[in-house]
Amino acid sequence: MARVTRSQTAKTQGGPINNSKKVKDGPAARPKKELAVKRTKKEIPKAAKEVKKPSAAAPTSNSLSIASNSVHTFEVPSAKKPVPCELHGGPADTTPALIFTHGAGGGISTPATQDFAKGFATASPILLYQGTMNLPNRVKACQAVIDQVKWSAALGGRSMGARAACIAAAENEGTEAVVLVSYPLVGGNAGTDVRDQILLDLPERVNVLFVIGEKDGMCPLDQLEEIRGRMNAPSWLVIVEGADHGMTISPKKASEGVRNCTGAMAALWLKVRDEERRRRTIGWDSEASMAQMSDWA
Repeated sequence: MARVTRSQTAKTQGGPINNSKKVKDGPAARPKKELAVKRTKKEIPKAAKEVKKPSAAAPTSNSLSIASNSVHTFEVPSAKKPVPCELHGGPADTTPALIFTHGAGGGISTPATQDFAKGFATASPILLYQGTMNLPNRVKACQAVIDQVKWSAALGGRSMGARAACIAAAENEGTEAVVLVSYPLVGGNAGTDVRDQILLDLPERVNVLFVIGEKDGMCPLDQLEEIRGRMNAPSWLVIVEGADHGMTISPKKASEGVRNCTGAMAALWLKVRDEERRRRTIGWDSEASMAQMSDWA
């Protein structure tokens, strides 16, 4: 597998992103079933509802731009009720590179989820799906989407949604990668509940990307490092400097840019990744008003 070198600078709503990394080709994506969705009265007949976004310049060799100026909304059927979805980064029939879900504190419209999706769409299309605050039900919602949507073998989520992605990945043999943003490693009273077993249950075929805030009290980095050493699945770690569990940093106006950067970085990681370099950082450059990524190390 040949190693390649890329240099990218991405512009998102929060500012440009500088990036230089050395990577190797990742596993090929596999298509699944054709898109089958249940339309609702709220949608435009015969087409997914379109939400216009500001247009972006065409991508160049050293920049990324929003891949589409539209967000398509639709629902997929499930046993109890339809699952609301949004497709960012392409026409309504685009195959998403990642199926992603939100945390327990809100839905797919929350800034942390939307900002990640906007950044991801600079490089690849992404599908967001709405779920309940119950973990087993969230996994069922994920399965409903997998069963109905043509996808590219990658699942992800933030916070509780990251836990749902892990469980669904272990249950679906076609899953090749998971993107875990703000994984809630510890919870309960005084952080006594350590949620490591679903990470340890991930099979070796699944590549794992952790995107963790440096100040995230629900995912202490020292504990995560110890668990990464025991996982069967190979993992990569991105640390967001100064960020908390919600990927909020100081100053707050920089949070959107950093979240955009995490999304863009995750999209590129799904395309190419280096087996030998598995750690990098993302930070905010106040003087330049931009998010910046270190090289993989």
